[in-house]
Formats: sequence, C-alpha cells, structure tokens
Amino acid sequence: MDKSKQIWYRFSNELEQLNVDCVDLLSKCYMMLGQRPDTQQVVMMAKFLVDDLSRFYGSMEMEEVSFAFEQGIRNSESGGFVNVRSWNQWLKEHKAKSQLQRQQRLITDYQKHRDNVNQIGTTINKAKQIK
Repeated sequence: MDKSKQIWYRFSNELEQLNVDCVDLLSKCYMMLGQRPDTQQVVMMAKFLVDDLSRFYGSMEMEEVSFAFEQGIRNSESGGFVNVRSWNQWLKEHKAKSQLQRQQRLITDYQKHRDNVNQIGTTINKAKQIK
C-alpha cells in the first residue's frame, strides 16, 4: 500500500491538492444527483469534507473515498443529498463492509473496482498498440 496516497499523508503534505480533489468529488456528486449548488457552497462543503477525512478516515485513499461516495449515492438509503451526515454514513458503511470482507479473506468491493479499472486501461492500451 502506497502511504503517500492516504488522506493523512496528503493532508500533511499536499493540502492544497486535497482541497481541489474534494471540490471535484463534491461537484461530481452534486452532478450525479442533479443538483446545482453555487461555487461558494461547494468550496465550503469541501472544507468540511477535508476536515472529516483527515480526522476520521486518514488511512483511506482519495480514490477509495470517491468509490464510497459513488456507492453511497447509488445504493444507500441516505443517497439523496450531499451533506456531512450523508458522506459520513457512506464512508462508515464502506469501511464496515470492507473490514468484514477482509476478515473473511475476501476481495473488497473497492479492490474489485480498482482491478476492473486497471484491466480496462490495459485493454485500451493494447487496442491503441494494434492500430
């Protein structure tokens, strides 16, 4: 595991980029839900998100956080709104499910997702080389 991708490391060393990534993630979530908040609202929410991630989810990677948000929006009972309560529920659900899967020595949903993304990238690169 690359510790330089974990939230705690990024909070300590790449705070500006972490803020940008959180703004991007929240913007994507709002778009997925068909909502259009103003820029100031997204930036303020991103500050809350950075704070929560650094305090409670420091061992996660930003890609994993993004995956948890997407799953929360698509599958969670509280998936209709982007707010502090919702994203904490999404992240807690994701962590609990991943922990249970690791205890059972299963591949986590995030690992499956990451492997699928890598396989798609490999296939695309092979297809480019054929041309």
